[in-house]
Amino acid sequence: MSLINSRGIVMLFMLVLFTVSSSFSQNKDPYKATLSGHIKSAYTGLDVIGATVYLESVQKGTATDVEGNFKIVVPKGLFKVRFSSVNMKTQIIEIDLIKDVNIEVELREEVLNLNEVTVFAEKQDANVKSLDVGKNELDINKINSMPAFMGEPDVVKSLMLLPGVSTVGEGASGFNVRGGGVDQNLILQDGALIFNPSHVFGFFSVFNPAVVKSASLYKNGMPAQYGGRLSSVLDVELQEGDFNEYKGEVGLGLVASKLALQGPIVKQKVSFLIGGRASYSDWLLNRAKDLELRQSSAMFQDMNAKLAYMVNDKNKISYSGYYSRDGFKFAAESDFEWSMMNHVVKWSHIFSDRADLDVNFVVGNYTSLVKENDQNIRYDVTSIIDYQKMSVKYSYLINERHSLNAGLESTYYQFQPGNRDVITENTSLTDLNIEKEKSIETGIYLEDDFTVNSSLSIRAGLRFSHFVNLGPGIDYLYGANDSRKENNITDTVYYDNGEQIASYQGLEPRVTVNYELTPTSSIKMGYNRTRQYLHMISNTAAVSPYDIWKTSNYYIPPEIGDQLSLGYFRNFRENQYETSVEVYYKHGTDVTDFKNGKDLFMNTNLEADLLTGESNSYGIEFFVNKKMGKLTGWMSYTYSRSFRKVEGENDDETISNGDWYPSNYDKPHDFTTAINYQSTPLVSFGVNFTYSTGRPVTAPELNYNVGNLTYVNSYSLRNELRIPDYHRLDISMNLKTKPKVERWWRASWTFAVYNVYGRKNAFSVYYKNEVGSPPSAYKLSVLGSAFPSIMLNIEF
Repeated sequence: MSLINSRGIVMLFMLVLFTVSSSFSQNKDPYKATLSGHIKSAYTGLDVIGATVYLESVQKGTATDVEGNFKIVVPKGLFKVRFSSVNMKTQIIEIDLIKDVNIEVELREEVLNLNEVTVFAEKQDANVKSLDVGKNELDINKINSMPAFMGEPDVVKSLMLLPGVSTVGEGASGFNVRGGGVDQNLILQDGALIFNPSHVFGFFSVFNPAVVKSASLYKNGMPAQYGGRLSSVLDVELQEGDFNEYKGEVGLGLVASKLALQGPIVKQKVSFLIGGRASYSDWLLNRAKDLELRQSSAMFQDMNAKLAYMVNDKNKISYSGYYSRDGFKFAAESDFEWSMMNHVVKWSHIFSDRADLDVNFVVGNYTSLVKENDQNIRYDVTSIIDYQKMSVKYSYLINERHSLNAGLESTYYQFQPGNRDVITENTSLTDLNIEKEKSIETGIYLEDDFTVNSSLSIRAGLRFSHFVNLGPGIDYLYGANDSRKENNITDTVYYDNGEQIASYQGLEPRVTVNYELTPTSSIKMGYNRTRQYLHMISNTAAVSPYDIWKTSNYYIPPEIGDQLSLGYFRNFRENQYETSVEVYYKHGTDVTDFKNGKDLFMNTNLEADLLTGESNSYGIEFFVNKKMGKLTGWMSYTYSRSFRKVEGENDDETISNGDWYPSNYDKPHDFTTAINYQSTPLVSFGVNFTYSTGRPVTAPELNYNVGNLTYVNSYSLRNELRIPDYHRLDISMNLKTKPKVERWWRASWTFAVYNVYGRKNAFSVYYKNEVGSPPSAYKLSVLGSAFPSIMLNIEF
């Protein structure tokens, strides 16, 4: 399909959407009216999330969303409406709903005994009644209470304590969801793409907790607005600055510090928020006993900025900016550097109390740099991803049973897979530029949340995605029935700038069903199909600067994934305890893998060394969450398996004899617990424990002598062996200073110990060849001892 046809489809879609919306508007029930509006704090001017709107005479209510907005359809009449939220004074307002009404409500904080305050980011029974299946949301206050590396609360590490979410080990960037790869997670920050979610190889995440507003993880049941990845969506939204007063936060730790400031530029009209973090860990590495660690260095910096402008009661414009930079050097070996930069402009418009529109424009960059410092040869390799993205989301409340979401998005990518600059003179190695890649990914979607009856509700959506790979470019043609090798190339095809190289498209249906058995229990089913057009090519289990991002092209088709899940949700003791059991099955086609023994770094004909196959993942997840009381927290257990199968026409295009083999992230047993005990309003304790099966590895099984060669290795089949099981215990204590009226600041101390009993967990097992001896096995443990930390936080 040509670009012109793609634009035609988009225009036709918008025309149909407008016609459908107009039709619904004209057929509105004349006996009902819509009450909508926005609730904010009278003190801070910030949105109030999860506030309750209740009309007692008809026993109907709703709650505000993450932007403080609400909508509810009721019969026309005169009502007393109760607006309430935890820790705020309840307001009762009499409203005459003879027609649709939009209202702005300000709630004032209420002074309560601290040990009785429980704050919820959502309705207490949302896990039972909502249409979200396979979705997890963590309250930022809960994240702050968890033990963390170096005392720094972390969004990503907190998510790893949830069922179905894991990592291949300490020092590993990224995370794995339900047996999927790290590149199969769509990670967004205020709508901008995040290609690497970690600092310092996984010890810190790129999300500064001082500026995060909400974090939502979709493991299944992805709303139709999301696309482009097979496994999950992590959508992180940043706060807006306070519209009424200036506030700030400072955090001082052993290896990193943070700062956040916010306040009004024009009161009630324009606000700002800035946040930044910086590390200084080299002093700690320099005191290590290991010589190689003393010669190493690690650092990161990041900065967030956000401006919000309330144009009027129907329009808001915001800007969000992000920049980060990482550097790592191990002994005298290679230096690694990577950076990200994102700019987001968002316009939100309210057409009426039933319809609103969000428009986003994003510009982003991800750059990685490898500096080889070998004594004989030195060179730099730079890889770059540039993208521009536009998205439009339209929401329309049809009636009390139907809410419509529709929209489109389009992203233009430019990839520079590798640019090698040789620094050493008088060497045979030369400068090398891997061919650039350009592509456009477009998606349009339509989704309807509707209530069938008091027990049954359904979310049904359909997404259409289209992808085109553009020139300039080169494709190599190979002989019939020949494997893709350099010596089998029969011809070369050249493409001009902007010429279509390859094109793919397809439908992505989504459906979620919730059937309430009782007011405290329900059964949910979710199915979604997704297509992934971008691929991270790697022969390691974790994200590293050696990894290569590629677009789909003539030889690399998009990955297609189908997932089906079924869950039972039940709450106990007036929603104090949430429990759930979910089973899932995932199947993927055209999943990329690599040929045995191939070097993927700076490979000028990478397609020749890549293979495509199938993937299968399945599992069962158990979750128990205690939400109220002095003792809160959760326990989760996951049994899961993740396999791949690659069977080609030739031997070198087949892995493990064409049989199913474990993926790099197949970890059958995973148990986690996160507990927080609030002993007094000023003192709390946290405990985390995690256990998981060791991940698969490929390793030598035996060795033999051939002629003059001794101890030649014979390797196992792909991922046939495993490293030792992983387990770790973390503890923390948080002390807050007693608040005083005359004091304009408040401080808290966080004391934490990571890996309390000093478990030497294996990140990997590797082998060294020694002359005249069989290969020796070594276990690499990133953190093999207890790691204490302290952090001082000051709020003002």
